[in-house]
Amino acid sequence: MNGANRRIGIWLVVCAVLIASMVVIGGLTRLTGSGLSITEWDLVMGTIPPLGQAQWEEVFQKYQQSPEYRHVNLGMSLTEFKAIFWWEYVHRLLGRIMGFAFIIPLGVFIARRQLERQDILKLSVLFVLGGLQGLLGWYMVKSGLVKIPQVSHFRLTAHLALAFLLFGFTLRLALQFLDRGTKRPAPARASLGLRAASLVLLGTIFLQVALGAMVAGLKAGYIFNTFPMMGNWWIPPGIWQIPLHNPVFIQFAHRLTAYLLILLIGWIWWRWRREDCDSRQSAGILLVSLAGLGQFILGILTLLLVVPIVLGSLHQLGALVLFGCAIFLCHTMRPVPERDREGGRLVASDHR
Repeated sequence: MNGANRRIGIWLVVCAVLIASMVVIGGLTRLTGSGLSITEWDLVMGTIPPLGQAQWEEVFQKYQQSPEYRHVNLGMSLTEFKAIFWWEYVHRLLGRIMGFAFIIPLGVFIARRQLERQDILKLSVLFVLGGLQGLLGWYMVKSGLVKIPQVSHFRLTAHLALAFLLFGFTLRLALQFLDRGTKRPAPARASLGLRAASLVLLGTIFLQVALGAMVAGLKAGYIFNTFPMMGNWWIPPGIWQIPLHNPVFIQFAHRLTAYLLILLIGWIWWRWRREDCDSRQSAGILLVSLAGLGQFILGILTLLLVVPIVLGSLHQLGALVLFGCAIFLCHTMRPVPERDREGGRLVASDHR
């Protein structure tokens, strides 16, 4: 059964990569102003793009009736429309591909009885959450197809947060299956403080992702493009006015959480130097440290250069990498029950 567990683990890693790719494409869709180019949601026929001039004209006419065209892109040509259409189309198409890449192998593994009931339940929850993510994406887009051509930053935040939850849940399950399929030394017993710090770090990264989505939704990255101060202030004026709708407050909170993350990573590094961690735990801490430092520097550059598309996209990719490294770190820090230990080694599960 070890071979089956490894195959399931690899399949889930592929699914996690697809989710990450969809998040990055979604970020590019937003950065290029393409997110409202398709004004309808058709799960079946929407898979096929316009195939001729008449179909392109029909899709373009629907877009011309949207608030974004009237208030932002008035006079846009069909050629210019195609440039924004393809970003949103690829984003939606990747979501459909991801659904098939998940449900077909899942059916095969179930038919071959290579999954336990609890595994089927977890994977079913993952599939349902994936479907809800698609619905939430359309719910977000609909908010920008009314009077104001801008999606709700709350819906955008929910959409991105759920995407990261899906990515993290998928990666966590993948690591579990890969461990089942491999006999390796049982992890060292990390101290309670180090385990707790790893979980706090993961939660703080998730909070920072949510704040980053609000920064994007409120276009807060285009103000106070200075560092380390916000203009001439450490705490700018007007920051407390309607905080969750205030781009100044959201950018301030995003900066503050970035400092907190660096401090957390530094503390974990300091504890690591004083504890007897195994090689996987040490690798997790090193990966989190490098990813955290790189993401911090990338965030500063993105801000100073006023959110260029390439850096904005890399910053979102960096968040995924950092979140994934934190998932791996928490996985290596987990306590292992005595029943799963045998002579200092993890016993590969023999599930039937």
